[in-house]
Amino acid sequence: MKTRVQRSLTLKSMVAFFVITLISLALFLAIQFSYLLEQRKSDYLDQLSNAVVQIQKPLTESLLSSDLNEVKRLLVSLKTSGIMGKAIVTVDNTTVMSLDFATARPIPDWAIKFTGIPVEMTIPLYAYGNSLLTVKPQGYLTLQVDSNRVYRFAFNTLALMITTYLLLVLIIAIAMTWCVSRMIVRPLRKIALELQDANNQDIQISSYHEDDEIGLLAKSYNRQRKQQNSD
Repeated sequence: MKTRVQRSLTLKSMVAFFVITLISLALFLAIQFSYLLEQRKSDYLDQLSNAVVQIQKPLTESLLSSDLNEVKRLLVSLKTSGIMGKAIVTVDNTTVMSLDFATARPIPDWAIKFTGIPVEMTIPLYAYGNSLLTVKPQGYLTLQVDSNRVYRFAFNTLALMITTYLLLVLIIAIAMTWCVSRMIVRPLRKIALELQDANNQDIQISSYHEDDEIGLLAKSYNRQRKQQNSD
């Protein structure tokens, strides 16, 4: 009675290749996603830094003269950058003015921790542009990037990368499994069937496997069988 294969080696190899490839690409995805997110946040901060250079001196002068209307006007001018989320001016640890430029939308707590929201920068405001370490700044300007923009970028980028890499993992797993099935599983299955056939004298192998491990296995079996028959 011929025995049947309970679990195909092709299926086992496909699962193994899929898991290994998935883990490898997951690590690559995490590294690349982290790099892309940090790069985008750095670009946002650079844009804010370039925009604030133009108003840094007049903003400090407005604080010295206590002209809050001018302070507000200068802060509103930063809105043209399109990425501003919030601007906070503090003097002696006291909030002088706080302006929201973006509509607040709920963001999951896990996403806040995962993406490092809020993305912000704090700029000291020195009188007359003096930035010596011994000089105390007149105040501080804290600028925050629109958190919704950062969250959308992170979510869309992650979704695209996961979809792309899952498809890539599936393609690689199918391709590798086909190669293994074609080169190893099928010859081994043929040998197994021939071994179960009592009428078969020798295992027939193709020319492709004459010089590899499968060919060595078949030749060794044929040689051993001949020796037993001769005895």
